[in-house]
Amino acid sequence: MSARTTSPSAELQALLGQVDIYLFDQLLRGRFDARRRVLDAGCGDGRNLVYLLRRGFECFGIDRDPSSVERVRTLAAELGGAPAVNFVVGEVDRLPW
Repeated sequence: MSARTTSPSAELQALLGQVDIYLFDQLLRGRFDARRRVLDAGCGDGRNLVYLLRRGFECFGIDRDPSSVERVRTLAAELGGAPAVNFVVGEVDRLPW
């Protein structure tokens, strides 16, 4: 038997990023199996988008904090090539799309 080089938590973080438990649950339930477009309302710096961007989902995000939106734009460019215009500064109750 060979020794593991990474811990289970490190493997999951490499796969999913810092995804929260609610999104993880929805992924396990198959709620995104037939959907390829996602809106992250209150996206922050994009921690819940890592897995989705890596898998080619069409991701959008909105957050009221301009610095958070800038970080998620950078993340999107690095991970999946989602255009910067998909991530905007704004309020969830006034979506620009």
